[in-house]
Amino acid sequence: MKKILLAVAMSSVMITGAHAAEDQGHGKITFKGSVIDAPCSIDADSLDQTVQLGAIAKGALEGGNRSTPVDFSIQLHDCAFENSNEVEVAFNGYEGDKAAGLESSFAVTGQAQGVGVTITDMGSNVIAPNTSAKAIVLNDGDNELQFQAYVQGATTSGAVVPGTFTSTANFVMSYE
Repeated sequence: MKKILLAVAMSSVMITGAHAAEDQGHGKITFKGSVIDAPCSIDADSLDQTVQLGAIAKGALEGGNRSTPVDFSIQLHDCAFENSNEVEVAFNGYEGDKAAGLESSFAVTGQAQGVGVTITDMGSNVIAPNTSAKAIVLNDGDNELQFQAYVQGATTSGAVVPGTFTSTANFVMSYE
């Protein structure tokens, strides 16, 4: 009887082991997107970007100075135009502290204070929060909309406080 129980137990272990060998890992992939009524598709990598602005010395920002600009872009695909081939891009978000001279910058959250993030077009024209950049002419097919961002220091003395920060700007496109 003991031999039979031992044989049954051994076969159960072998069967369980066989089933475990069949599943050598599994997971889930979720696909997300949207369908938009626009003449261009927006590249998936452009929808949710993180732009690293670097670790900037406090002294480089004091007195209203700014950091070195960092390039970023919005990639468009499959553009096809029936009428006008121009787009305006607005960056929406909270504007910086007006009293500190940061009203043309996006506000930051985190430990750092006395700074804001400024967005410009490639001609160094500032695109203030919640306003549109000048219209950009697009071609049929693929297009790359290029911009820059930098950290702007407050104009008030002693306002720049070191620490990490985050700032968010949501882009909205309007075809003309």
